[in-house]
Amino acid sequence: MVSNHKKSILLVEDEALLALFEKNQLEKEGYEVKHVFNGEEAIRFVLIHKYHFDLILMDIDLGEGLDGTETATEILKEIQIPILFLSSHTERDIVQRTETITSYGYVVKNSGITVLDASIKMAFKLSEANEIMKSKRDHLETVLRSIGDAVIATDTDGRIQKMNPVAENLIGWKFDDVAGVKLKDIFKIVNANTRETVENPVDIVLSTDRTVGLANHTILISKEGKEYQIADSGSPIRDLNGETKGVVLVFRDVTSDYEIQSKINYQAYILENVLDSVIATDSEMRITYWNKAAEKIYGWKAEEVIGKLSFEILQTNFLNISREQVIQQIFEKGNYFGEVIQKRKDDSPIEIEVNTILLKDNNGQANGYIAVARDISERKQSRKRIDATESKLTQIIDTAMDAIISIDKDKKIVLFNRAAEMMFGYLAEERIGQSLDVLIPMEFRATHDKKIDHFSETGVSRRSMGELGQIHGLRSNGEIFPIEASISQITVNNEKLYTVILRDESLRSENENKIKKLLADKENILKEIHHRMKNNMTAIFTLLSMKADSQKEETTKTILLESAARVKCMAVLYDKLYYSDTNNSVLLEDYFPVILREIVDIFPRVVKLNVKIETKGISLGAKILSSVGIILNELITNSMKHAFKDHNKNEIFFEIAKIGQKMILVYSDNGIEIPPSVTTQNSSGFGLQLISMLVSQLGGEMEIGYQQGPKFKIRFDSQN
Repeated sequence: MVSNHKKSILLVEDEALLALFEKNQLEKEGYEVKHVFNGEEAIRFVLIHKYHFDLILMDIDLGEGLDGTETATEILKEIQIPILFLSSHTERDIVQRTETITSYGYVVKNSGITVLDASIKMAFKLSEANEIMKSKRDHLETVLRSIGDAVIATDTDGRIQKMNPVAENLIGWKFDDVAGVKLKDIFKIVNANTRETVENPVDIVLSTDRTVGLANHTILISKEGKEYQIADSGSPIRDLNGETKGVVLVFRDVTSDYEIQSKINYQAYILENVLDSVIATDSEMRITYWNKAAEKIYGWKAEEVIGKLSFEILQTNFLNISREQVIQQIFEKGNYFGEVIQKRKDDSPIEIEVNTILLKDNNGQANGYIAVARDISERKQSRKRIDATESKLTQIIDTAMDAIISIDKDKKIVLFNRAAEMMFGYLAEERIGQSLDVLIPMEFRATHDKKIDHFSETGVSRRSMGELGQIHGLRSNGEIFPIEASISQITVNNEKLYTVILRDESLRSENENKIKKLLADKENILKEIHHRMKNNMTAIFTLLSMKADSQKEETTKTILLESAARVKCMAVLYDKLYYSDTNNSVLLEDYFPVILREIVDIFPRVVKLNVKIETKGISLGAKILSSVGIILNELITNSMKHAFKDHNKNEIFFEIAKIGQKMILVYSDNGIEIPPSVTTQNSSGFGLQLISMLVSQLGGEMEIGYQQGPKFKIRFDSQN
């Protein structure tokens, strides 16, 4: 609606009569009219002298100088004012020319005052409409610049048309630098978890023609590389006909919101995963929170207890205090901390350490409770075990045969066991808390202090007896005596404690002399026993040999010689074991050449002995050698009885070697071959049966060769 106040018009007309006529007519219609003849005067009045006009009525043809369209262009560069053109020309090019300058119209001269007045009023209405639109536009611009959310508007190609300061701050670009640029080229968004690029919401809106929102955990990366967690939505911009003309993108920085939510989630995660039970109730003691630890400790699931009264679920037995006293303490001090006994879902008792806290609202009114509880059943049992262990350690220390003394950093005695009492002649209560110096002779105290100080600085432990060097002790009766000692240190509550274990060296010397005498006596006894055993075996061997020599019947003579050979095997092994440096074992090279020669020499037949020991430095135990010796005795006896009957050049071949863990023993002679029909399974002779049994006892195996003289190959484990 056009305002009623008197409007002022600047009439620009170069023809005086026509200007006067138009001015009079306009004034009759209630307008204030100022007339100028050319464009230069119009510019001077409007732009230089700053005269105010509500409208300019501009003749297009102004003679020499600026024409109407040029004048209008210059004025509109500086101010916004409605300009209505006048002309006697109606050519299309002139009309189009005016339309490019202003949108207020064109009036043909001599159209009459009615048409002119109507055109002027129409121009005023259009001007007021433009002012309203401008005001709204300015208002929207102000709102756009003032709102807290970032706003970016694009055209249908996704090119930036508008951007408010918040958006500039977040993306790091000024609007003037990116106007007309495609949004996707500067709006960099990625997924916070995968770091993969997120599709631009403007592209989604343009392709779907609907409002869309960004997924959660979307990060905007600014021009400078700074990252913001953002939430946004994109909507189509539609004209009055409903056609999409662009997209408006609205987003905001929710980084702090995410941080707060992350903290809340983190705190909730902690509460859900702490080892302590956390239970919350309202002011009426109805359970509102029950974490996983509570489920584990009490056996109730959260969904089973939420909303129920806590005392219906947890039957509590307070120790050394009444329920009423607990409630009073909570209201007076704000919390109760103590040990209680509660029951699990299965009705089994459990020892609990609980801290119950009173919650208050902003007005100081109680609105709930939080109980943090810990199962201390195992801790109580551990404490009992520790107490029992400490008691045992105390008993062990007191029953130890060595003196044990502990001192603190000031060399004050903190432990003095019973053996120390006996060694030094003091009771423990007399020495606890006193200086260690009283137990050390005066002349050794300075040296002793230096050793402890050095040990304190280096921390190098001296755990072996005697490593501290020769030290001396002082008994309560004034006697100085030599001591062997070891020292160690521990740290308890950031304080070093030193423990010395002492042994009376004078007693040890006495005991060592006694032990030496006992060992010498034992050695003499063993020598005497050995001498007697050797003599007895020799006597038995001699008697059997003599008895064999006195026999005329060959079978009896052979039996006696075989028995003598077996005794000789045992005698040789016994003698080698006695003089061996190893424990109950004998070297192969020390045993086999001797025993083979001893057995062969028992028999009257002359035999050449070929002994080959492939592996030197190998020892075998007495049990193995005893069995192997009997096996060799039986093999040699068999050769003497059966193989060498008609031979003059008799030879025995013996080889032994170690391959891996196996011993390989090979025995053969150059006598008569063993018939293939004779095996360890069907042999009627005692010797071959005995050999087979002994090989089995060794866990071994035996092969018999039947050609080119008898040959026996025996394998057995060297570790048996």
